[in-house]
Amino acid sequence: MIRRLLASTALVLALGLPGHAQSLAPEPAPAGTAEGAAALRKSFAAYLTEIPFEQGLLRIEPDPAGQRITLSPQSFLSGIAGFPVQFAPLAIVVSERPDGNWNVFSRDPIKISTTGEIEGAITHFQYDQATQLTKGVYSPALAAFTQAEGTAERITNVQEDATTRSKAEIGKATVEMTGRPGATGGVDIDIRQTYDDWRQTSAFTPPRPDEETEGTEGTGSDPGTVPESAPEPIEIAMTARTIEASAALRDGRTVAIRDLYALAVQHTGELATDPKAALAGPLGAQLKDAIGKVLPLWASLSGEATARDVTLSSLYGEFGFAEGRHAMRFTGIEDNAGFDMDVSVKGMRATSPLMPAWAASLLPQDMDLGFAMSGADLKTPAAIALAEVDFTADPPLSPEAQAQVQAAFDPTRIVLQLKPSRLRSADLDVTASGDFAFREGAPSANVTLEAAGLDKVIGKLQSAAQSEPDLHQTVGMLQFAKGFGRAKGEDRMEWIVAAAADGSVTVNGTMVKGPDPVAEPGDDEDVTPGDELENGDIPGGETQDGDTQDGDTGASQSDL
Repeated sequence: MIRRLLASTALVLALGLPGHAQSLAPEPAPAGTAEGAAALRKSFAAYLTEIPFEQGLLRIEPDPAGQRITLSPQSFLSGIAGFPVQFAPLAIVVSERPDGNWNVFSRDPIKISTTGEIEGAITHFQYDQATQLTKGVYSPALAAFTQAEGTAERITNVQEDATTRSKAEIGKATVEMTGRPGATGGVDIDIRQTYDDWRQTSAFTPPRPDEETEGTEGTGSDPGTVPESAPEPIEIAMTARTIEASAALRDGRTVAIRDLYALAVQHTGELATDPKAALAGPLGAQLKDAIGKVLPLWASLSGEATARDVTLSSLYGEFGFAEGRHAMRFTGIEDNAGFDMDVSVKGMRATSPLMPAWAASLLPQDMDLGFAMSGADLKTPAAIALAEVDFTADPPLSPEAQAQVQAAFDPTRIVLQLKPSRLRSADLDVTASGDFAFREGAPSANVTLEAAGLDKVIGKLQSAAQSEPDLHQTVGMLQFAKGFGRAKGEDRMEWIVAAAADGSVTVNGTMVKGPDPVAEPGDDEDVTPGDELENGDIPGGETQDGDTQDGDTGASQSDL
């Protein structure tokens, strides 16, 4: 059963999954043995090879609560970077449970720092956690945690070079994770993370003007010109009371992804020596089979992040909002694939010494924006590509196979949608929705716009234009748009815009642009240079009969 503990256990935990209580402790378990540590190492080597053990990156030793897996990447990372990288070792204690799952525990905080030269510039990076505790149960059968919780406190991340410096701080980060069998053989995973008291400051220092130490002949410069003073840094500060993030995976092919990875690792040597020969044998068929089991990746994947009480301040003013939310959802590789996205910002506010007084009531206070795509057949092209792929060829898909894949992807099935969206300020309230398609081989769209408060905005801008004449153009555009609208209730206008595949556009049923001209047969055919001339005449030369053209002297280029 030890061989069923996957290398991904250590790798996931090494990232420091931030639970709840400072009292987290390893589950009671028999003390580890040298034999058990050796067996666990053999299990990990099946996924990671022996290289990380031989290089000291990983080691497994007996622990009073089971087996201790220690990740020590400092030497490895320093060798890759070419300069010292400090990375504190991370220890993870694991023990096998009677049900075949594994208890996992870690209390080592992540601490990384390095200073080195990258592309000629000295760069510094630092990441550290004051405390970190993680505890969970990992299921080899699901290739996922059935449950996990963790916490990290006083997190700091600093990045700086000659011109920029960024420092992010998080008071506390927590995470909860659950996993269970999915409806059709995959795995359902839910993750929820919270960050409290998030702060980030960023500073950018513009390059110093070129310093002159000697006069330049002919320029009038005086010797010993004093260089201009260094530019002041541009600083931006951002804060958020809380940031919450969640993700939901449904029927994810975690086991198939793990097995595909293991297959590649097990054949690393032969793939590195002669990949074409390796893939020409049984490995090529095994690889195809493993990729096929990974599809469709998942039934659905969704994620959402919400930030509360956010403020961004700089020399130019301050911007903030009470709550911002961003959500995305994806289907898997299927015959009706799609995605949708929603963005919502509530309670926006802005102050700036550069903002004119008349603009304050026009600045958005609330925003809701959504997009969606549906109807894409990704399953058929993927199946064709997998059936026709030849890993020994370059490229792996022949021109014929590429043509089949392209033909299987039918863009006319795809529908893009502007979900009901809204932008609201103190003076103006605008809503919009619509859809976009390619069903007739050309794009078409139907969009409905509504606006309340347009007259008030026009009046305010007209008053402001008396002192700022540039606003007259904006006023004219708004009045022009209003002329195409139709009243829909008190102080509300509506525009229904239809753009047809033939190029025509109507607004509220009135044609504002006619159809595009229809090309006659032969209009776009290729024309050989000279064919458009009558009687076979060649400019500046002879006719097909050998006579010079009228008005031509018949001189050759050498005579000119």
